[in-house]
Amino acid sequence: MVSIAPLEIEASNSLLTTETDNVRSSGAREPASQPHQPAQPLSLDDVVDDFSLQSQGIRFNVGREMKIYEQPHGQLILEAPNGDDDQLPQDQNNDGQNKILVKSTNDRGYSFVLLRATYSLMATFVGGFFFISGFDILLFLFIDLISTLRATVEGGEALLHFFAVLLSVPVFIYSISIGMTLVGRFVVDTFYGHPFLQSFGMGVVTTDWLAGIMYLGIPISTLIMTLFLRMGNWWEITLISWFSSIMTFWAFFSASALWLEVWACLELIEEDDGSTLMDDDPWKAKILYWLKKAMKGCVRTMQYRLSGTRIYFMKKHERNKISTLSNSKCTNFINRITCKMNYSEDVAPDGRGRIRSFAKESRYSYFFANGEWNPCFTTQPLERIHTLDEILGNTYYVTRHSWSLEKLFCRSGGMDSAIPITQGESSMTKAQINSTIACSLLGNISIVLLFVGAVVWFKPPPIMLVILILSLLAVVFFISVGFTLRRLWILRRDIVNDENPTLYRYKEEYRHSKPKVPLVWTVVFLEFVLFYLLPFIYLAKNFLFASLFAGFCYLSALNHYLNARILLLEKGDYFRNTERERKQWMKKSRLYHLVAVGGDSARKFWTTIYISLVLCFTGLAFWAAINDGNQQPGQDSSGKNTKMTLVDGYTYQPQPNLPYPTCQLKKGLSGDDVDLADFAFLSGLAYSPGSYVEEMLDTWYGEEKEASNNVTLVEEFKKHPDYEEHYNTGSAVSYRLITFSDNSAVLTIRGTSNVWDWVADAQLWLSATLFQGLRFVLPFSQLYTPILHRLVWLISLLESENLEKVSYYKETRGFVEYLKKQKLFEHLQVTGHSLGGGLAIITGVQSNTSAVALSGPNAMLSRDSFKPSLAADDLNTLTFNVIPAMDPVPMVDDKATLYQNIKCTAEASDFISCHDLTRSLCELQYTCGSGNRPVPCECVLKYGYPEPSQKTRGTTQQTAFIQTCADTCSKAGGSTEKCGRWKTEANKLGAQEGGSASNSKNGDMFNEVDDG
Repeated sequence: MVSIAPLEIEASNSLLTTETDNVRSSGAREPASQPHQPAQPLSLDDVVDDFSLQSQGIRFNVGREMKIYEQPHGQLILEAPNGDDDQLPQDQNNDGQNKILVKSTNDRGYSFVLLRATYSLMATFVGGFFFISGFDILLFLFIDLISTLRATVEGGEALLHFFAVLLSVPVFIYSISIGMTLVGRFVVDTFYGHPFLQSFGMGVVTTDWLAGIMYLGIPISTLIMTLFLRMGNWWEITLISWFSSIMTFWAFFSASALWLEVWACLELIEEDDGSTLMDDDPWKAKILYWLKKAMKGCVRTMQYRLSGTRIYFMKKHERNKISTLSNSKCTNFINRITCKMNYSEDVAPDGRGRIRSFAKESRYSYFFANGEWNPCFTTQPLERIHTLDEILGNTYYVTRHSWSLEKLFCRSGGMDSAIPITQGESSMTKAQINSTIACSLLGNISIVLLFVGAVVWFKPPPIMLVILILSLLAVVFFISVGFTLRRLWILRRDIVNDENPTLYRYKEEYRHSKPKVPLVWTVVFLEFVLFYLLPFIYLAKNFLFASLFAGFCYLSALNHYLNARILLLEKGDYFRNTERERKQWMKKSRLYHLVAVGGDSARKFWTTIYISLVLCFTGLAFWAAINDGNQQPGQDSSGKNTKMTLVDGYTYQPQPNLPYPTCQLKKGLSGDDVDLADFAFLSGLAYSPGSYVEEMLDTWYGEEKEASNNVTLVEEFKKHPDYEEHYNTGSAVSYRLITFSDNSAVLTIRGTSNVWDWVADAQLWLSATLFQGLRFVLPFSQLYTPILHRLVWLISLLESENLEKVSYYKETRGFVEYLKKQKLFEHLQVTGHSLGGGLAIITGVQSNTSAVALSGPNAMLSRDSFKPSLAADDLNTLTFNVIPAMDPVPMVDDKATLYQNIKCTAEASDFISCHDLTRSLCELQYTCGSGNRPVPCECVLKYGYPEPSQKTRGTTQQTAFIQTCADTCSKAGGSTEKCGRWKTEANKLGAQEGGSASNSKNGDMFNEVDDG
């Protein structure tokens, strides 16, 4: 954090006039009493273009001397007098000397901005595709990790494969982060008219024509052609061509940027060596020459990465005068926690005087990269390591005119990354610094309260909430916010007390040891074997994925071993030299922006995002290793059974208002109308232990029809020769076949009940979910929908091998086809809940069988990623999905035509319980009427529905139903806690009548309240 006294600047509307005469460091002018000096003509010869500009200024001489700079939204114009030009302002209060006039013009119309915004929108969509691909690639890796941990192969091969895949993760994260950084720069460069691309050397004309063809020429030509051919899917084809052309353009942009950066790295090595390559040298000599430069660049880059460093914390005044720091800064308890500092009173590292400073040294530098005892390192005099912002000169000055609460609060590093002006007419005011302190405090408090409020909304246990709040206060306030406020308070003191301008430099890094060349090559060899060669060998089984990994290896290796930014950090003042020759200026300007692309905070941001994702997947991997997915049917991941208690003799009458139109499905079992609640009940049987299924079927259907759990046909199918050859994928799918006496059957598929099922959910539907999120974020979202299913398919190509491991639908589809081939049933349908519902939709379409899903994920966007793919028309005619309000699972993927929204009575904070199958069954019975079916006790005692009336009486027996539920629960061996709670509720309501319930049929059905 720096505070300096500025040169005095006069501002008037859009004009800035900068004095060229002598100005005192305090900002005061020379007294007006000095003799008047005649006006001297000024020239722009001394105006030097900085390398941060995208192009050099163009000079004109049209009555006055002008220099024009192209800016993103217009032009920046410098005007100087030419001869006796009297049109430019003069300083009448000083010496009459002419000024250099600086003004900004804007020539961007609304149509132009709209066109650029359209370009940028499609570029952002391409970036979203790359982002989603990165997520899926990491998921692919961890699916492989989980399956390896579950492997039953004995010996070290499975373990070696596990570590090989694990070692590939850093390469993928590093490469994807670089790609996302390039995507961000590509979008920005597109909106500003490709100035960065123009610096590649192709020229303005070529760049504009290339961009015009890619962004407009190809898609418009495709649109015209499809319209002339009267194609029905003209917009889908146009979108495909548009997406493909922009994707190609981005690939060209990224490849050019990477190649130019590597070439710049080689040229920097060549400049340092002072060697040159002759034009008439043979090509072998040229290859050998650049190979030596690449090897030297690799050594210098890795020496930088492996060097031992020490960080000094110190305070300096203006003009680099060093002041002494108080020992209290490091005896402070908080400082001792956050950093271990070693006192030293010696000559400052930069040799400008004695200083009492604090040095922080990493454990790596202290214990390993130490030339005093490690012969692989050489000790050297302290050498300053500059930051990239220092090299590039990225400095943001905070004046009373540029000050903004939003800028400082959202800026990376806050006030610490800017230079506040504390003296002079343009210095920050007391109100501004006070507002900055208040905003920093209130903003961070708001963030913490927002997070705590979100947690409270989910109703956690009180002890967990207290621990969370205390942890956040400790981490955010006492460590981060506290230090920031302290530094801002010091700045406030300077402004309020009007002290001398002060430069606060809290941290400077110095190198004290450098690795020797043999160690460098040893590290390079080990990295190559562990992070490149070994993972590639084990990923080679999937050709497409191995090819992708090879490309990522090339990308990460170039950036890791030939890094121009690191070479520039060692040079220090490379961009401070003035360069008037245009070719050399363009070369340095291009390098300036190339380095800025890879070294800004965007790459670190994306790296953090993907590392966080990897940590989440790692936890999931180890969780899946513990929960091996082999629980018995009817058990959740903890092995506990959860029972639903059914009571006969009571009924819900249909509601007087309009019921759901699909309370009875017209195409049901035996071709007759069937209650939608029947499918909810049958989908729950897939969770139930086998010993409960027959009892539940008898309780539910009574004497109306005979139903049974047909285990024989399932076992016969699994013994069939085609099962092992075509359908057995080793997945953890579980399903039951319920057969009826009228020659009909329903296949019910289990939903998510363990971690492996969660992994299957993510693998099958993650891409579609992420594209839904991308569509939600981008404006004009529905324009992209026609091609989303094709993009999901494109990503699935990389996962084709691992998709087989979670292709649960493959076995269920085979079983349905087996039953149809046997011609055993006149009517066959498929149903399921949650993941089982999604599998029922896929199975039904692939086998041309009607399917009813309860809270199942949909399949319109992901339809092409399944094998065989699903036709949209079949999804719209063969599948039906019941979607409870607030249930997040059926929001996954786009819905087909046939679905039914139902109400969920849960509170908004408890939206996960809307996925409970029992709650959905209660809602259907309460709204549509239960008819002759038994009523679950949970409808009243757990979900708060009104009590049903007795079938033998026309009035509601308020206490009889609860008492009957309590008695039935005890007889059926239900949970002691649940039965006791129900008994207490019955006694509380004064239930005295319960005898009628003793003759009622009852039963239990396992229903896991999972999942998702």
